[in-house]
Amino acid sequence: MTDRLLARLAAERPVVVMGRGHSGTRVLAWALEALGVRMGTLPDKQTGDAQDRRFTGVIKRLAGHAIDRPALAVPPPQSIQRFARAATGYLVWLRQHVPDWDSRCGWGFKFPEAYLIGPMVDAVFPRARHIHMVRDGRDLAFKEHLTDDASRWLGRRILTRLRALREPHHIQAARSWDFQVRRFSEFEKTLGPRVLRLTFERLIASPEESMRDVCAFLGLPMTGACRAFLARDLEPGKVRQHRTEDPEKVRAVEAIIGDTLEAWGYRREQA
Repeated sequence: MTDRLLARLAAERPVVVMGRGHSGTRVLAWALEALGVRMGTLPDKQTGDAQDRRFTGVIKRLAGHAIDRPALAVPPPQSIQRFARAATGYLVWLRQHVPDWDSRCGWGFKFPEAYLIGPMVDAVFPRARHIHMVRDGRDLAFKEHLTDDASRWLGRRILTRLRALREPHHIQAARSWDFQVRRFSEFEKTLGPRVLRLTFERLIASPEESMRDVCAFLGLPMTGACRAFLARDLEPGKVRQHRTEDPEKVRAVEAIIGDTLEAWGYRREQA
């Protein structure tokens, strides 16, 4: 890979949504689309993920190897080059699949496993703007995602690293959430003003105010399309879902992730 190509990528300013799966990143990706930021979504794929499968496949593989390195470790050159090649392909994919593509419009991507390769994304895109989205880990402890699924390659690697393979799923999911949030939170300190923190709960409670903060962060105007999306597609019932779960299991989850919950402003509910 030539220095010229890396320099070209370094000049880009993508918007990168960082967050563990099921944290509301889907909603944020579509809200960004409504602002005019091209996130690699396709109308028939409601996940909000970038739909270039080669790009996301490389992210998943790199994430599986990145978890063995410290959060602030400099990625290996070969991994940086692999991600850069995949990112170059993604930009080509955007031009081919976005009908109104304009090189001057904002672009970015959302893919949950990118949460685990923050230093790699930053090495290739040192001007990227990151939106770090977190959702109450007690809710996510009772959901399923490939990063806490022992039958999936990446999930098994994470659970093995956390020594959680034999634990019940709500504990596995809680440990995986805690590991990922802590890991990126440590890295985000190096990003300075290039990162915006947002919780799913705040987005649900104050959608327009939250998106105005996103607009200010990105230097974009609020749009009627974004307002319409927020009014139509947000589901208030998605917050605090853990309250319907077994209180004993919730207590067990809080005992593991309580410090991280409090660091993000969540109050413990179980005595």
